[in-house]
Amino acid sequence: MTRQAVETGFERFVDDAIEITAEEFSVARALRRGTAGRGGKLIDRLLKNSDALWSRVVQPELDAYRDQTVEQFAILLDCVDAGGDVADYREELLAADGFAAAIESSVPASRRREIEDVLMGRLAGLAEAVEPVVETPEEEFWPAVRASLDADQARALVEEHFAFTWPLRENRAAFALQTSFDPKDVVGGGIGGLLSRGMPTMDVDYTDEAIRAMRRAERKVIADAIDDIDERFADA
Repeated sequence: MTRQAVETGFERFVDDAIEITAEEFSVARALRRGTAGRGGKLIDRLLKNSDALWSRVVQPELDAYRDQTVEQFAILLDCVDAGGDVADYREELLAADGFAAAIESSVPASRRREIEDVLMGRLAGLAEAVEPVVETPEEEFWPAVRASLDADQARALVEEHFAFTWPLRENRAAFALQTSFDPKDVVGGGIGGLLSRGMPTMDVDYTDEAIRAMRRAERKVIADAIDDIDERFADA
C-alpha cells in the first residue's frame, strides 16, 4: 500500500512542477528564439492566437512530459519492489525518459552513452532514497516519510532527488527539445491564413525556454516541499 502512497506523493510533486512550468513558460520567447528564419509577421499572428497555440502545441508537450515522468517512476518502483538493480531496468527507464528522448541525433554513440549513464545515475539515487519510504506500512505519503526518515533525511531526499533539470543544464549542447506544428492549425483563416498559406510545418526548438521555466518550477516545488517537511516534523 505504501507504494501507492509514494506514487501519489510523487505525482503531486510532478503536477505542481508542470503547473509552475506552464506559468513560467513564455511562448513568445520560445517562438522568437526557436524558429530561425521564420517571418516576424507570422510569429506575431501566432502570438495573437495564443490560446490556440497553447492548447494545440504547448499543452500536449507538457502533458506528454508529465505522463512520461509518472510512467518512469512506476518502473523505478517496480525495481524497488523487486529488490533489483536499477541497471537491470535500463532499457525500460530510458524509453520513458523525456530527456533521453531529447538527446540530439548528431551526438556520437559514446557521448550518448555517457549522458544516459548520468540519467541512470540520477534514477539510481532516487530509487535508493525512496526505498525506505516504500517499505513502511503507512498508507499515506507524509506518514510514510515520517515513519522511515528523520527531518534531515527527508530534506536531503527533496533537495538531492527532486532536482531534475541538472542533467539537461550540465549537458545543454547535447539536447534539443523540439516540436512541430502546422501554422494553419493555429491562425485559422483570414489574414492569418493568408500569411501561413503554403508554409511548411513550423519547427520550434524550445530547449532554452524549457530549461528556464523548469528550473524555476524546480526551485519552487523544492522550497514548498521543504516547508512541508519543516511543518510535519515540527514536533519531532
